[in-house]
Amino acid sequence: MSDRFTRRLGDLETTPLPRVAMLAASLLTLAVMAPAASAKTVTLHIFSRQTSSTFVDAQGHAVPPNTPPTVGDIFDNTGLDYAGNHKHHATKPNGSDHLRCTITDMSDSGPTALCNGQIAIGGSMLLANDETVSLSDGAPPTPINGGTGIYRHAHGLLTPKNFGNNTDFTIRVTY
Repeated sequence: MSDRFTRRLGDLETTPLPRVAMLAASLLTLAVMAPAASAKTVTLHIFSRQTSSTFVDAQGHAVPPNTPPTVGDIFDNTGLDYAGNHKHHATKPNGSDHLRCTITDMSDSGPTALCNGQIAIGGSMLLANDETVSLSDGAPPTPINGGTGIYRHAHGLLTPKNFGNNTDFTIRVTY
């Protein structure tokens, strides 16, 4: 070891314990009193151009078009995402999305599904994990309940609006 390191280590060994404890207590007090990072709330407008869509029964067989859904059916969609909306959006995608839902109940008011979704934006993701949604009115608003990267601990609401096979997302999220 260098003499300088040994001297510093030696100084630490001879420092009275009450001084070290007081210094530690002061640092802890400053850490607790420091203002917490404030949460940021934003509204994102994203146009999703569908890239794939599948609809299968519980055994994985394709469900024919115009067939009413049944419990156990699964739909899976992916898309490329562009900043903006279906009328005016960026020319290059800045993200992608995925949604997978399993029909869990059929009632007179329409199907209910358990859904998981991800929207990847610039190396981070917004997540909708294990959300139960009613599909009676088409594409329902979906809670955002997590994320990665800058969206870690995100929460908010994704509201979709379909235009043919494509979708405009309005996402109000706090992270």
